[in-house]
Amino acid sequence: MAKNLFIAGISKDAGKSTISLAVIDKLLKMNKKVGFMKPVGQRWLSSRWGKVEEDVILMKQIFNFEESPKDMNPIVVKKGFTEDYLSRIVKPDLTTKILDAYRNVSKGKEYVIIEGTGDAGVGSVIDKSNAEVAKLLNADVVLVGKGGIGSAIDKLELNRRFFESHGAHVIGVIVNKVIKDKVQKVRENIKRYCKKYNLKMYGCIPYSPILSHPTLGQVIEQLKPEIIYETDDRKTILDKFVIGASRVEEFVEYLGEKSGNLMLIFPAVRIDLIFAIPNLKHLFNNPQTRIHSILFCGKQKPTKIEIQILQKENINILLKKGDTFSTISKLNAISIKTGPYDKNKIEEIKKIVTENIQYIDIFNLLKEQDIEDPFGNTMKNIVNKVMRNVKRML
Repeated sequence: MAKNLFIAGISKDAGKSTISLAVIDKLLKMNKKVGFMKPVGQRWLSSRWGKVEEDVILMKQIFNFEESPKDMNPIVVKKGFTEDYLSRIVKPDLTTKILDAYRNVSKGKEYVIIEGTGDAGVGSVIDKSNAEVAKLLNADVVLVGKGGIGSAIDKLELNRRFFESHGAHVIGVIVNKVIKDKVQKVRENIKRYCKKYNLKMYGCIPYSPILSHPTLGQVIEQLKPEIIYETDDRKTILDKFVIGASRVEEFVEYLGEKSGNLMLIFPAVRIDLIFAIPNLKHLFNNPQTRIHSILFCGKQKPTKIEIQILQKENINILLKKGDTFSTISKLNAISIKTGPYDKNKIEEIKKIVTENIQYIDIFNLLKEQDIEDPFGNTMKNIVNKVMRNVKRML
């Protein structure tokens, strides 16, 4: 019997994968036998194992798990899955599918880390919300929230109540992405909330630019721009997006205040900005600052001469059709996910999270769980659902 820990986010991109990765890394360093699964997955990728949740691919490649990805991610919500599920009178047996997968993953393991999808209620449409899955697997739940006080506590409480209403046991809270100079203040107030509901606060993780900014590869993958010229550094993290919407003098002055790997966004008609770029290096206070990429927006492509100028500066050149505002909106909506080859991000996760989570407190509270044979309950559920649907039809 393994000890099951369910990592649940209170909102999208709260940092579930970050916490899961760090917890697994810690357990393996303690020489524990660990399994991982994400029972319900929405963001799948094509891989050599077929269509699999991207977080499962991440964990499998980083930690070299032997289990089949189909067990680590038994339910993949592909396009049309929800509509097909809702239209059926006799629903597919997702309960048995999850439990069978869990048994394969947990075989011979001391701990199983189970990652949720979205907030507590996600999956309700297919009768497998995070809360229902956590209860099904008898997993103790840790809620992961984003930095802050008021809105963080509101969302923590909303999710806590949803989990508890389904019989899942919430044991504590981790707050992620907290602005460094507010860590102490956030920690104190979240602890007050936890004390009120007999929860433990297991960590307050400072905001990390490395973990919060996209790589060039993520921009290309999610925006799907036309690639005019590309260097070999898609893994590079983009630290700042800078919009070229002002006069050259103002743009140059503004650019001089930035640092890190910069992506500039402006239309190709801004010839003045393009010709100014080779002379901007002396403006940067930090020698590591670099104009890494330019994302042109609009219909017009840069000319051959303009492309040659940028190529000499070793700048990635992309083109996304559409106005500047819509392009920036799409950039801001990018989901920041750590990939298996993002070595800098993975090392940052292991470092910053390890230093700011009370692992032993979590592990000491977990109990070995005996997952009951689901056959009887599953058949009972199916019969009950069929009878309810028949009554509706009558």
